[in-house]
Amino acid sequence: MATTSAHDDAGFNRPSPYGRNVQLLRLLGLAVVVGILGALAVLAFHQLLLALEAVMYGSNQGLVADAKRLPPEIRAIIPALGGLVAGLVLQYLLGRGKSDTGADYMEAIVAGGEVPLRSSLLKSAASAATVVSGGSIGREGSMVQLAALSGSLLGKVLHLSPVERRFAVACGAAAGLAGAYNTPIAGALFVAEIVLGGISVGSFGPLLLAAAIADSVVHHVSGVGPIFAAAPGNLQSLPELLLVVATGIAAGLLGPLFIGALNRTHRSLAALRWPLWLKMTLAGLAVGGLSVIRPEVWGNGYSVVNSLLHQPWLWQSVLLILVLKVVATVLTSGSGAVGGVFTPTLFVGAALGTLAGNATQLALPGASMSAFTLVGMSAFLAAVTHAPLTAVVMVSEMTSGYDLVPALVLASLTGYYVSSVLHPGSIYALSIPQDNPTQNIPPMRL
Repeated sequence: MATTSAHDDAGFNRPSPYGRNVQLLRLLGLAVVVGILGALAVLAFHQLLLALEAVMYGSNQGLVADAKRLPPEIRAIIPALGGLVAGLVLQYLLGRGKSDTGADYMEAIVAGGEVPLRSSLLKSAASAATVVSGGSIGREGSMVQLAALSGSLLGKVLHLSPVERRFAVACGAAAGLAGAYNTPIAGALFVAEIVLGGISVGSFGPLLLAAAIADSVVHHVSGVGPIFAAAPGNLQSLPELLLVVATGIAAGLLGPLFIGALNRTHRSLAALRWPLWLKMTLAGLAVGGLSVIRPEVWGNGYSVVNSLLHQPWLWQSVLLILVLKVVATVLTSGSGAVGGVFTPTLFVGAALGTLAGNATQLALPGASMSAFTLVGMSAFLAAVTHAPLTAVVMVSEMTSGYDLVPALVLASLTGYYVSSVLHPGSIYALSIPQDNPTQNIPPMRL
């Protein structure tokens, strides 16, 4: 028999219409403040990386450009030194025998806890050491973590309720992703679709507001625009759309292999009774060795993706870099390095799409190569995150390629459905506590 309660599912007292409006204004105000704080966290970490890069390499032209200027033997050693420094920080300052690379902000949002201050700062320091030394991992993971931390700290200072603290952390994560990638809508969708497991109208509005505020602040301070600006045109003919579906199928088949390789490498290396700093040093040395073959292995892949979008590449070079980059990412992440795999995933998808574009031009010489590069990015991102809506919107926002949305939708849904059948868990499955499944957590309702 149904019973009534003085509280709704989210833990708030059921308000009167007036009280509901006050509550809405309160949460919107919280979203604005968290959005600003999240943007400042993103900018601070980005400036730290630029400063470290300038000290180490004497320029801020990007890690791939830095790697190309270095002698091969130095290029091979630097990632190992970065792994050593990061490993020492994680093992002796953080006080762990092995690195916990789980996304603390995801755990805090799902379980309703706080983002740990000391752990977040030390992990971000270790991440900076890995990133600036050429490790194949994304800098954006720490940006999102620090932005979520700002929401958690604000909740603690203001003595917010557990549900409101969870809301503040979620807004921080959305702000961090939006500020890092200049994608406000995708930032909010990422938290709603991947972390919360669904989109609620009541919670999505404030998430979007926090993300938009963060994106505006970052854009105003740094002056950056879309990070992968491109004009790919359309893919509308039936033969083109059939090849888009084929690209989605390829992404759906490769996505589970990528997820499995990351998980197996992490488990295998974690089982080794070696010091964490030694595992991370050896992984860095392996990445450095791969970068001797192709310096594009260094970093998160931003510059290479931009090059794929704007310059012609031989398919043999693309295939070689793709294989080396996947191995480097698996080794870096699997060794215990702290950082995101979101951007390396975009790189893998871009390379896959470029190869698909090369094949397509054999049958359809007029097909847009850059369009297939973006299709590959969206399809592979959907395949590994199991969030096709986020993938479509993110690629569209990062490139201003909105004319390509129908093809992106087709490829992303194909990649998602194929991947989810073969591998039900996404790349973030291990980051969300299994004893606190998202679908069992009450939604954040207004």
